[in-house]
Amino acid sequence: MIRIKRASDRGYTHFGWLESRHIFSFGSYFDPDWMGISELRVANEDLLHPGAAIDPSTHLDMEIISVVLEGKNLHTDSLGSRKLLQGRSLQLLSTGTGAEFTEQNASLETSLKMLQFWVVPDKTGQTPRYQSRKLLSREGVQLIISADGRDDSLQIAQQIEMYQFRLHHKGYGLPASRHGFLYLFRGQLEVNGSILEAGDAMLFDDEPMISLRGINRAEGFYFTLP
Repeated sequence: MIRIKRASDRGYTHFGWLESRHIFSFGSYFDPDWMGISELRVANEDLLHPGAAIDPSTHLDMEIISVVLEGKNLHTDSLGSRKLLQGRSLQLLSTGTGAEFTEQNASLETSLKMLQFWVVPDKTGQTPRYQSRKLLSREGVQLIISADGRDDSLQIAQQIEMYQFRLHHKGYGLPASRHGFLYLFRGQLEVNGSILEAGDAMLFDDEPMISLRGINRAEGFYFTLP
């Protein structure tokens, strides 16, 4: 089974310094039909205005994935991490027994655009950890997060895989799983016969095959989920 949420149907919150669009229910936005899928609970696209910062917050037992699409993000946390990430960068904060963190737009001139995905770990009470890496800019599909950390992917405490894809007039098959999630942030993409535009999301349940075809410089992310 496949479900699609169009970009225009996402939740939207505006705090003046932060604009956020939500695929799943989050904060004051509630959609009973989109409460997450499997262990994926949050899928947000955030735009931080120049110099703005997300207030420090503490979380336990959550795998927090952030993708910097455009701009400069300064990440700091209670583990001692202080990392400046620029466009096409990936970070993973495993909060475990507890970690406080904040994200700040390090530019006073341009906005920061980033994605956030929150995943419930397979065990509670684990040691907090921070990881980051640059994303490759080549065309194709690349594994970027996995449970075993293979192929230079970041290691997550859950049986999931996260892939980055960049496709232009090319087709590609993705690994199927019990559940799946796909988010397109740029371009146009055909997935199993359905056309997606930038900002669209797709959920998969027991789909035997997932076939992609880039129509117009399609870029996005795909999760396999237990």
